[in-house]
Amino acid sequence: MGFTPIIIGVGDVRNKAAQDSVEPVDLMLEAIKLSLIDCNLSPINSQRLQSDIDSIDVVACSTWPYHDLPGLVSERLGVDAKHKHYTPTMGNQPVKLLNDMARRIVTGESKVALMTGGETLASP
Repeated sequence: MGFTPIIIGVGDVRNKAAQDSVEPVDLMLEAIKLSLIDCNLSPINSQRLQSDIDSIDVVACSTWPYHDLPGLVSERLGVDAKHKHYTPTMGNQPVKLLNDMARRIVTGESKVALMTGGETLASP
């Protein structure tokens, strides 16, 4: 039997200066770092939570070409996620990913699932 899915951390990063564009994967990693802080855990438990990430879903990035963005996020986080998925470019993908993540947790396929996304367009 799986667990009840609960959102435990959220992170958001805005790159305000177009001339100082940050690569999308770096924005994602910063948002992930902020989401771990948002969990309000001790540093050791935050690290433990990060190392327990077993599922990484990434919303399609249209501003930067990546061969395997979920794999890159997994590598940069130092985790070996057994489930990695990169969405097609469609507007409903974040909600679909959230539903898929919840299903994997309920069925016991996943313990700690991560969803991220990022673009390099300027935001005012």
